[in-house]
Amino acid sequence: MSGDPLPVLTDNPYFNQVGLVLYDYFTFFKTTVNNEFKQYEIWQVMLITVALTLMSEAILNFLIQDEPLLSRFKKGLFKAVRVTPIIGAMIKEKVDKTKAEMANDGPWVLPEGHSYQTKLPEKGLSDKEVLGVLDKYNSLNDVSWQKGRCSGTIYCAEEDKNELLSEVYKNYCWTNPLHVDCFKDVRKMEAEVVAMCGEMFHHPGKASGSVTSGGTESILMSMKTHRDWARETKGIDKPNIVCAITAHPAFDKAAAYFKIHIIHIPVDPVTYAVNPRDIANAINSNTICIVGSVPQYPHGIMDDIAALSEIAVRYDVGLHVDACLGGFLIPFMEDAGFPLPPFDFRLPGVTAISIDTHKYGYTYKGSSVVLYRSVETFYHQITSTTEWPGGIYASPTLAGSRPGANIAVTWAAMMSFGRDGYVSATSEVIRGARYLIAGLEKIEGVEVMGSPVISCVAWTSKIFNIYNMSSDLTKKGWNLAVLQFPAGIHIALTRRHMSPGVIDQLLLDIKESAAVQMLNPGAAASGAAAMYGMAAQIPDRSIVGDISREFWRLYYSTKNNGES
Repeated sequence: MSGDPLPVLTDNPYFNQVGLVLYDYFTFFKTTVNNEFKQYEIWQVMLITVALTLMSEAILNFLIQDEPLLSRFKKGLFKAVRVTPIIGAMIKEKVDKTKAEMANDGPWVLPEGHSYQTKLPEKGLSDKEVLGVLDKYNSLNDVSWQKGRCSGTIYCAEEDKNELLSEVYKNYCWTNPLHVDCFKDVRKMEAEVVAMCGEMFHHPGKASGSVTSGGTESILMSMKTHRDWARETKGIDKPNIVCAITAHPAFDKAAAYFKIHIIHIPVDPVTYAVNPRDIANAINSNTICIVGSVPQYPHGIMDDIAALSEIAVRYDVGLHVDACLGGFLIPFMEDAGFPLPPFDFRLPGVTAISIDTHKYGYTYKGSSVVLYRSVETFYHQITSTTEWPGGIYASPTLAGSRPGANIAVTWAAMMSFGRDGYVSATSEVIRGARYLIAGLEKIEGVEVMGSPVISCVAWTSKIFNIYNMSSDLTKKGWNLAVLQFPAGIHIALTRRHMSPGVIDQLLLDIKESAAVQMLNPGAAASGAAAMYGMAAQIPDRSIVGDISREFWRLYYSTKNNGES
């Protein structure tokens, strides 16, 4: 390998030795490559180089993605299986059968005496006639949410507040904050709602943010904002977010809408809490945001926001705190006698918080708030179209026109309750949740999932099929949520459940069901519970997705009985 001049070396004999060895290997590689390519023309060498470069890039892009290779392989395998003639036909037959069963048994199937109105009446109805039709529609409902039989759903408080909010809604039902020059009062109320929420969550200055149509839009806006912020300040064009598998599906929806990859982190199978170290280990150069929940919906567990804040600061990524569910409980829990670890803007890593006012804020549905630490971040939520012939068009949320009445009733509810009212309501709900947990822990065969600290409680069983208990409770008039991975039953407690005897009746019904299930713990689930249990066991989740989409297609069905 001699002949070429030796490289200039250092005075260090060790480095000299290493340098000479590396130089020999480089010379050998160069000679080998030159000899191999002597037979080719220059244009052929260039073409081979370009082809190898493109092929290498394609292989790297396939191997190095946020979604694990095994996950992509499984998706590809299931997709291939579904198009095979024999197996694919069997799957299609079973899916079609399930869809047909859904079409014949659901809220879209009207009872006798009801039919769908599918075209405008030739002559408009009188006020009395319209109200009469609505009374008939109301008779379709068979769940007694007024008696506290639902999980969450209706978070309303005193009836006298309903009179106030109804009056406010009526007065502002025609307003639209898009036309701020016409509705300056609505603008003022929205700014004050954002400011009051900022104070509740210890914003260090003047809070930036907006009122949205609900928690999902608040989360969508935050993820869009973090995406655009990271693209402008860091040049990230393949963004991802990292969150626990228990984070709300709104984050998955944001990922789908805004082309963001979502990395789900498993939770501890005993505590149902995510380990912050696992969140940190999943962060890479394309991460724009990590997520913490206070609490997460399935089990009511509070993520370690302080630890996540440290991680967000260390890696210079956003931290969205999802307080949609607990947003009007957690700021008041300390004053109510139930202190929590820090979870808000007191922590330096928190960049955004979502807070549902239409849950424990006790305003009407269609109201939430998204807050940002800095106005610079909030700028990225606002979209602006400057070249439209209709003029400059800018808006802060997904919707352009928005119902000003929702903003007005949110403001009215917050002003009417005040801090003392929310502290009192929070104390009532948290005491009820602790009472339910204590009662569940005394029931044989039932196990509380994790250590819930706010308003959501979930339970399961290691002895019998918990979905059978779900069926029992449904027959007794309860409308509770079922969980999967693992199976469980969930309730979000509201002030409706604080009415005398409601929680005691729930505990009694759970105890009676558990006693029955313990007599035959191996009994298979039936009815809707069987379908849910079966869905949880299907490895190809795209099939479950197809069936869930069919549910919402049927939701819009207007097929009258007897129609084909």
